[in-house]
Amino acid sequence: MSKDDKNTVSFNKTPEEVLRARKSQQELTSEQKAYQERMASLKQARQPLGGAPPVQIPPLDAEPMEHFKGTMQDQAAALRDPTNPLSPLYEPQLAMMGHPLAPLPPEAAQQPGFRPGVGSMYAHNQPAIPRVPAKTMVPPKPGEPYRPSLSRETEESLRALAEFQSKAQHTQEASVDETKKDEKKIDEEASKLEKAAKEGAPEKDFLNELKGLLDNPQQWNALNNPARRKEIEARCRPMDITDIILHGEVRQEVPIRTGPKPLVIIYRSVSVDEDLAVKRMMFGETGGDRYLIDKFSLMQLTLGIVSINGESLPTHLTEDRKFDEKKFDNKYQKLLRFPIQFIADLGIQYQWFDERVRDLFVGTTEAVKNS
Repeated sequence: MSKDDKNTVSFNKTPEEVLRARKSQQELTSEQKAYQERMASLKQARQPLGGAPPVQIPPLDAEPMEHFKGTMQDQAAALRDPTNPLSPLYEPQLAMMGHPLAPLPPEAAQQPGFRPGVGSMYAHNQPAIPRVPAKTMVPPKPGEPYRPSLSRETEESLRALAEFQSKAQHTQEASVDETKKDEKKIDEEASKLEKAAKEGAPEKDFLNELKGLLDNPQQWNALNNPARRKEIEARCRPMDITDIILHGEVRQEVPIRTGPKPLVIIYRSVSVDEDLAVKRMMFGETGGDRYLIDKFSLMQLTLGIVSINGESLPTHLTEDRKFDEKKFDNKYQKLLRFPIQFIADLGIQYQWFDERVRDLFVGTTEAVKNS
């Protein structure tokens, strides 16, 4: 194989092609040359046909900016800023942090920690520069460390927060002092009562002082107080624990009032079967907490009351002493027709009776009169 037969690789045009192009260029007419020039000018970058480029308009779902000064394009740019409260894209957290693409003011270049370079005037590229409004960013004075000033709104908010914390602390301290005074007063009164009891003071005076110490509207009232309980329980006959063993329950006659118009109630102890039956009836009941508590208490009272001034209430038990829901409802409806004040006193007396029944099992004798 000869040297001329080898394949050659050329990265430039061959001399023949270059000569041919020059010859064809020389042979073009003036019309052809004008056409080529016109086509070359059309291929150059220029403004689009139809006039100036379209102007950016504000978002249609944005709030109008009535007092905004600037062109429509400036308004559109402001409404597309997520840090602008009028923008549909507004994000409060982003506004508080400062928009990362927001340009920094020229004064930022003089702040400590400024990093020069491409994109250095964007807040995102200057982590060492505090993100404060441009109007509050001022260059530090010679010889003084840089301290960013706060806006008026921020200063007012901090001042209001400091005042609120000061008032809250003062109120808390006053409340603690008042509580300590009350505790000290109660301790002193209790010490006096204990001393009087040891010295053999009359029982009546001791109870009166105890009543004065515990006379709290939230705990004691005309119906429920230690003095009244002591007077009523003094008129009650003792109960016998053997009644529970022989009859399955124990009863007690409670003379609430004496005189020409007495009020005598007979109460009975309640069995486990009756208590569970009432709780089963309460299951699924809806209403407020006060309503549910009052209704359950009234149902418990219905189980424990036997008679009022010798008149027996309808029984809620069958002949073999089983709970009957229909009979119970008949008895319950009768109690509902009594005045609420009377029912309240019946409930208090039943609670005291229940405590006396419990004391039967902790006493030293079989017959216990009072708690």
